[in-house]
Amino acid sequence: MATINLRAIYTIAQKEFLDNIRNKWAILISVIFIILMIASSYVVGGQGDGDGAFGGMQATVVFSISFTSFLIPLIAIILGFSTIAGEAETGAISVVLSHPIRRVEVILGKFLGLGAVLSVTPLIGFGVSGIIISTVAGAEQVNSYLAFIGLAILLGLVYLSLILFISAICKSRTRAIAGGVLLFFWSMIYGIIVAGVFIATGGKYRELMTPGTTLTYPDWLWGTVVFSPTDTNQMAVMRVFNLQKVMGFQIEPPDWLSLEVLLLIHISCIIASLVLAYYFFKRRDI
Repeated sequence: MATINLRAIYTIAQKEFLDNIRNKWAILISVIFIILMIASSYVVGGQGDGDGAFGGMQATVVFSISFTSFLIPLIAIILGFSTIAGEAETGAISVVLSHPIRRVEVILGKFLGLGAVLSVTPLIGFGVSGIIISTVAGAEQVNSYLAFIGLAILLGLVYLSLILFISAICKSRTRAIAGGVLLFFWSMIYGIIVAGVFIATGGKYRELMTPGTTLTYPDWLWGTVVFSPTDTNQMAVMRVFNLQKVMGFQIEPPDWLSLEVLLLIHISCIIASLVLAYYFFKRRDI
């Protein structure tokens, strides 16, 4: 069995990183993250009441988690949808494979290079805003905030691995775009689907829509969190900050859905997606 060439992986990863990090959009996304986090802190701090205060890290994260869960998967999908399908269509991937390099090394190199780009934007955006917030509002729960940044990066890596899998399957750039759109909308509407099933199986709609109500879901519903990386990530953020109340709702997740289990779900998804991406890429006729 041939050994993996780490040098080849590094070369591909370096190329992917440099090709994408030079684009101005990476800087723009970092700036957007900074602005959104500071604005969230400004809002939750009660500026509307005229006291001019900024909210702390926990309140800021709770308020901003919806848009971070929206933007990060979108960035990952935009980064990775054409990395195999698009390059196969243009013939660029054939040039790469004409060198003494294996397809598993291509997959790993692309994942690491694009993953590095995907990590830089939230690291800078959330890092800079975190420094500003902690300076103004205090540095309480700074460790939890750092964990939140790590979880945001991990969420991006999950979606990057998924879109690489989709790109390896699709025969054209257009189909890869369609696959990316479906993946993105699945992450957005999954919670609605689960809520619909919950109500259809005897759950009460009023409990879902009344703030202050303690939401007690059946075990099967908590188990479905594995089918949505976004929901898994949000649950992990709740565990990091030890949150029991989100958006006015009292939530009591089961003990077995611990932070360690949630992280294992993320990591397993990344590994499984990369294995499948390699499997279909290896079978692809280029």
